Amino acid sequence: MKNGRYTIGEISRLCAISASKLRYLDERGVITPCFVDAENGYRYYDEDTLLQISVLKYYQHCGFRLKDVEALLQRMTLKKLPPMFTRQITALEEEMRRLQMQRDSLLAWQELVQEALAAFQENTAAVRHAWFETASLYVSTPQTWEDSSYKMLLANLEMINYATTRSATVGPTYLYFPKGKRQKFRGIKLYIQPHPLSRSVLDEEIVGGFCALTCYHRGPFAQAEEAYEKIKAYASTHALSLRGDSFERSVIDWWSTRQEEEFLLEIICPLTESKTDGLPVRQF
Repeated sequence: MKNGRYTIGEISRLCAISASKLRYLDERGVITPCFVDAENGYRYYDEDTLLQISVLKYYQHCGFRLKDVEALLQRMTLKKLPPMFTRQITALEEEMRRLQMQRDSLLAWQELVQEALAAFQENTAAVRHAWFETASLYVSTPQTWEDSSYKMLLANLEMINYATTRSATVGPTYLYFPKGKRQKFRGIKLYIQPHPLSRSVLDEEIVGGFCALTCYHRGPFAQAEEAYEKIKAYASTHALSLRGDSFERSVIDWWSTRQEEEFLLEIICPLTESKTDGLPVRQF
């Protein structure tokens, strides 16, 4: 420092800001030196510059854009500050909401992978009896996809693309066969869970509130008839009555791997009975 003035190098070191950024701020007229030597063009700054740089760095740390900080550096009246702060707080809250939804979506996906790895390790294919709680899920419009395949339904369905770009979803996809006639894809529905923080952009439907028999199927989805047969045999042995419809919960599919031998599908067949004593509770 000389005569109460700092060189650009000194300011750069003191304020942890690059000399190139100081020159850029000068060019924009945001923070200008107090003196420029006419002979050599050296820039010199004073204590007021230190304060300005501190203000700029702090507000940029809080997420303000440079043009907003420029207005703040003009020392506007207090009554003009609250609206600026409110706008920035709202923007930050929206960003936090978006990041939270992204994080939760990835956690849900991770849980599906862990579920599949555990199922493969246990080599479980047993039929299970459970109560499914009600849930509000995004639902597709019933239609005929007779020329489609599981891959088209699960990987490229317009509903999923729309939900993941405009909103957020968590967890697996459910294919619903109202008459249990799988593979024909006539009048089926597709469900997926909206994130609790998501703004609803698609139709929702209440699903669940029933007892059901479930069974895993590992491998290509088109070959899951064996799991259905196991469920039917279990129902017959235990004098349980199937409703006739079914859900197929896609745990691992093309979204996670191209290796179809690693696919995992859970067949869910609702029962006509409503007795829930002692049954494990499941969530959609």
